[in-house]
Amino acid sequence: MRFNLMRPRSLLSIILALWLLLIFFSSSSGQPKEGILKRFLTNATPTGIEADRTLKEIESAFRLKDYAKVIQLFSTLPPSLQLSPEEFFMVAESFYQTGEPEKAIDLAERASSLRRGKELSCSAELLKIKSRLLLGKEKEALKELDELEKGFCAELVGDQIKVLRGLLKKNWEVDVDPNLIKTEVEELYLARFNYLLKKGDLKEAEKIAFNYLNISGEYQKGKNFFFSLAEAYFKKGEIPRAKKFYQLIITEWDVSKESFLSKFRLYQIAYESTKIKELLPPKTIEDLLMYITQIKAKYPSEGIAEEASFLGIRIYYDQRDWERTRKSTKEFLKIYPESSFLTKVYDYYCQASTSLVPAYFLQGKVGELQKIAQEEREIFEKANCGVFYYHLGKEFYRYNLYTLSSYYFLSVQDLPLPGEVLPDYYLKLAFLAEINGEEEVSDILLSYLQKNFSKKTGSEPEYLFLKTKKALAKDLNYGVNLLRETLKTALPVAFKRELIFQALKRAIQAKRFTLAYDLLQNPGYDAGEGDYLWLLSETFSADPKLFERILLESKKKFPKSSAILWLEAYHLERKGELKKTSNLWGNLTQGQNLENRLAQQYEKIRKLTERAQKLVY
Repeated sequence: MRFNLMRPRSLLSIILALWLLLIFFSSSSGQPKEGILKRFLTNATPTGIEADRTLKEIESAFRLKDYAKVIQLFSTLPPSLQLSPEEFFMVAESFYQTGEPEKAIDLAERASSLRRGKELSCSAELLKIKSRLLLGKEKEALKELDELEKGFCAELVGDQIKVLRGLLKKNWEVDVDPNLIKTEVEELYLARFNYLLKKGDLKEAEKIAFNYLNISGEYQKGKNFFFSLAEAYFKKGEIPRAKKFYQLIITEWDVSKESFLSKFRLYQIAYESTKIKELLPPKTIEDLLMYITQIKAKYPSEGIAEEASFLGIRIYYDQRDWERTRKSTKEFLKIYPESSFLTKVYDYYCQASTSLVPAYFLQGKVGELQKIAQEEREIFEKANCGVFYYHLGKEFYRYNLYTLSSYYFLSVQDLPLPGEVLPDYYLKLAFLAEINGEEEVSDILLSYLQKNFSKKTGSEPEYLFLKTKKALAKDLNYGVNLLRETLKTALPVAFKRELIFQALKRAIQAKRFTLAYDLLQNPGYDAGEGDYLWLLSETFSADPKLFERILLESKKKFPKSSAILWLEAYHLERKGELKKTSNLWGNLTQGQNLENRLAQQYEKIRKLTERAQKLVY
């Protein structure tokens, strides 16, 4: 049955149509005037205009007998949208044809109730009866058929009533057109076949398929039945049974679309059944990818195209071809935004993107990674892929680019991270906060690490750095013990020096000059002239013996240091060894440093003192 639905597009045409329809239905038994008004006012909104377009597509698909598309389009309509009886009937019949009789009965009832006394109501009642036949409710179907035959429908759809009665009683009326019987029986067989497939009763579906071919004699339709059966067995996991039907189709209908798709399925089965993918011949992979490409190009609107696209992603992922994996996942997400494979596709996208991070760093493609991080942020968020930003931050951290590292670690924000990387993530954040001067944040994170991940991070260089730095500020002895352990780790030299310097400072403040001297000699510190001068100035009066020991060592390390030479001269003079100091003061007067100028002043004073002594004595 075909219906021509005229729908106004412009606002003016909607208003005019509304006026005419209100007049027309003022005396009709159709929809109430309020319902019509609601329907047309709804269609005047942007949402209604989109729904109107969808309804036109439903009508077009119904005419082409593309019942699956009718149902798919129907599922996108707003639940509040008021459908016409004709539209209810089209969707009802589509559910019946595709093997969903319960939904067909519900929608046919709506269509019938809105068109009482019309031919559409009779067709809807027949559809209800046929749907009950699919459900095995013959008694209810026969009762409804008897009631239908008593009314006006006997004149409008009498032949169809006779055919259904013949089916129920298995006693055909002699005056019924054999072609009509054939058409109705074939339709019922097809609907029952689809119903059994959806129920998962594949053995019974097989019987229906063979019976249909025997009754109809339409051998070419066999490929459709057997491909549907093969697909059902494939999705149920009964692979050997599925393969038999795929092979049958290839043998009997080799040049058909179903044969092409069956070949793809056989390649897919071979690929998925092989545990070690590397053992598959390269030609097999090439052929499979070729089938996937052609299916996507030739049959983009069919469900198998979605499955093929997903399989292509898996193949690239299994081959560790991260760039093609990323490209194919992004294409998939654009074409199938509501796919049932989304969770796995996002997972492949995340893992492929993350795996590219170290590879691109080695290839010098750091800018490309930063571009990905910025431009594909929305996809990473939908994929819950914080691990990409974590690894990006970690790579910058490895190269001591701490500012960029902090930026990408913080980019994780509310994105989830795998449990196995959380200890390292929080540790790196605590370390970066410390070296950036955010000591309060660092303390909070360190406390969290000690409470939750101390076993996993206890031996890590950054953890020991933070723990040692905090300990040195509170307990010098404990801090120094931790320092010795920390210096054995792979902590960068600059941070080892920072810890030694802090320990040195605390030791000097505590007047523990021997400890300070030991720290000064640590090869990891590489003490400079200023460090020795600092300790020399502190021990000059407090520990003369240690001062002399340090002085001797510092003279060897920095023989040209005028500051150390000045301290030596001053020290010797305090001890009364004036003969040794005269040459030292003379040498110190050569130069323009502070020490040289002090020596020059001192030399002038010394000479004036000698003259005064000669005048007196």
